[in-house]
Parts: sequence; C-alpha cells; structure tokens
Amino acid sequence: MAYKKTHIVIGALIVFWIIFIGWGMFKTTIKLSKGKTIISKQINKTTQEKIISEKTQDKKPSTEESTAPSIPSPIMVRTFKVKASDFQDILPVMGTIKAKTEIELRFEITGTIKKIYFREGEKIKKGDLIASLDDKDINLKIAYAKNKLNASQAAYNSIQKKLDVHKKLFDAGAIIKSKLEEVELECESARFQVETSRSEMALAENELNKTKLYAATDGVMGPREKEEGEFITPQDKLGSLFEISDVFVEAGVVERDINKVKLGQKAKIYVDTYPNIAFDGKIDSIFPIVEGKSRTLTVKIKVPNAEGHLFPGMFSRADIFIVELKNAFIIPATSLIPSGKGIYVVPVIPKEYVQKGEDETSTGIVQLCHVNVGYLTSDYAQITQGLKSEDLVVIEAQGELKDNTSVKIVGIEESTF
Repeated sequence: MAYKKTHIVIGALIVFWIIFIGWGMFKTTIKLSKGKTIISKQINKTTQEKIISEKTQDKKPSTEESTAPSIPSPIMVRTFKVKASDFQDILPVMGTIKAKTEIELRFEITGTIKKIYFREGEKIKKGDLIASLDDKDINLKIAYAKNKLNASQAAYNSIQKKLDVHKKLFDAGAIIKSKLEEVELECESARFQVETSRSEMALAENELNKTKLYAATDGVMGPREKEEGEFITPQDKLGSLFEISDVFVEAGVVERDINKVKLGQKAKIYVDTYPNIAFDGKIDSIFPIVEGKSRTLTVKIKVPNAEGHLFPGMFSRADIFIVELKNAFIIPATSLIPSGKGIYVVPVIPKEYVQKGEDETSTGIVQLCHVNVGYLTSDYAQITQGLKSEDLVVIEAQGELKDNTSVKIVGIEESTF
C-alpha cells in the first residue's frame, strides 16, 4: 500500500514539471514572435521615411538656388577734406638765454679795491668807470719818477753847458780833443738818464691808469666776486660784464630732428617773465658735436634785445619754424599708402556721385589715387600733385577698401592749422 502511494507522488511531480516547462517554452515563443514583428515595422517605417525624404529633396529646390544674391553693405569711413591753406612746421625746443659776450672783469695790477661803482644787475655804458684800486702808492711812484726826471733833466742841462764851453776851448786850441770827447760822453749819458727818467714817469702814470677799470662795451653788471677793501691780483676776477644788446638762446635739438634745423631759420622765443610777448630770433650757429648723454645738438638762436628785457640765465622756450608753406594741400600723414610703385591715397571719387542716404550720411565709392608728396612730417604731408580742393580723403575705415568699394562717410575732418 505504501509502495503504491510512493509511485503516485513521483508520477504527479513528473507531470507537473512537464507542464511547467512546456508552458515556459510557449510563452517564450510568443514573445519572440512579437519582437520580430515590431523590428520589422520599425525597419519599414525608417525605409519609408528615407524614401519620402529623398523624393522631397528631389522635388524641392536647393536653398542656395532659392535665395537671392545679397548686396554688401557700405563700409563706414572717416574722411579729411582737402583745402589750400598756409602751413607751418614748428619744432619746439627749450634752452637758456646767454649773453652775446661775457667779459670777465680783472685788474691788470695788484692792489686793494677802493671803490665799486655798480651793483649787480645794473646797466653799464661803454666807457663807464666800474671800479678802482687804492692809488696812494702809485701816486708816490709818480712823484718819485717826476723828481728823478727833473733831476736828470737839470744834470743834462748842466752837462750841455759844459760841453758848449769845451767846444769853444777846443776851437781856440786850449784843450785837447780827448778832453772834449770826454765831456761829450758825459752829455750823452746825461741825455740817456733823462730818457730813462721820462720812461719811469710814463710807466708810473700808466700804472695809475690801471687802478681804474672801465667798461669796454654796453652791458649789465653780473655777479660780483670781490668787494671793496679786498686785496685783488690780476688772476682774481672782480665780476662779469654781460653784453645784452643781443642775446643768444642755447637750445638742445634731439638727434632725430637734427636734419630739420638750418642756419637762418626763424624762431619765436618765450620767457615766463613776459608770457604775452614773443621775441623774434633766428638760428645763428649750430654746434658740430652731439652731446653724449642727452644725444642733443646745441643751436644758438640770436635774439635782438635793444630794450633789455632778456637777461642771461633765463629759462626760455623756442619755436623754430622748420618750413612755411603758402596755399598748400596738407593732409594727415596716416592717410598715405606707400607701395613699391609710389604713394597712394584713397579719396571718395568721383565727387559728383556722392549721394545722401536715408540717415543723412554721405555715401559713395573709393578708388586708389597716386599722389606726389612734397614736405612730409610724422603728422602731415604736403600733396603737390594728385588731389584738388574739396576732395575727401579716407583717413579711417572699418573694413578693407578696394577700387569701387561702396562707402558711407560718417565723419569729415578739416584742417585746423
């Protein structure tokens, strides 16, 4: 009985596993069948979309073919209006005023300063007595020389009378010739003594003249280095006399501007003492040496100073007129376009075709124009050929310019010099 129950249980388990495995295989087959159907539908849909897209592209015209060609907008430019005007190129420099001549005041002899007749800065005329030395000792020398001259003159007169007597005696035969010759030699010696005394007298008088110092020219008294009562020698300087009827401005020109400076160029001189006065001058000399550290060349500008307003030592500013042009066409140097074939500018041409746009700005076209340049600076250029009055030359552009390029003028500058 127990054996029979065991077989029934085992048989039930086997049937259950057979049913379970069969049901699993059935469900898996159904899922695989549905997946293949979905994939097949997606492939068909993608293929249809691709075919429709290709057909649509074949029927539609391309974007490039359907879009109309665009017109480039004008390039904005700033221009400079050409006008005939007077032009001056000025080179500003700074310098110091120097006297035409500086005369050192020295006595020729040794002595004590008795009197100085001028203060520093006072004007002096030619021939004025500037200073004098104590002349007491020299007056004594003059008195001594005068007395010596008188004594020698008296001795000479006495010997001269003695000679006259001896000549009469010799003529009468009372004395021999050697005696007469002896008296003649004494007379000659006395005469030399007179000449010597006269020279000593002149020397003493000349020394007296040297105790007085006179002005050799018109000028102004400079700084005094000695005072009254001081002992002075010919090596000591009493002071200086500055001749200021004409003065010179010694100014430094930097190395890059040396070639601009020429003899005879005009200049205007300004000093702080007279800020509203411009003194006229011209370049009188140019030093041949460039100073090492400053790398400047010194030029001397001669300035007439008849009224004596300018004094040595004043700091000054000078404007040197390098060039003066009349009725010249001057444009900014930045508008020049150098090339191997010459120099060009970009004017807005032809002028009669320049039109007004809706925003009230001028428009037109540009074209390269060959020009001849005269005088040229770092800022401006003189055009001698190639432009005419009222032409508009491009000085700044917001884009690349070529021949016949359309432009819009957003600004017009004019000369202000």
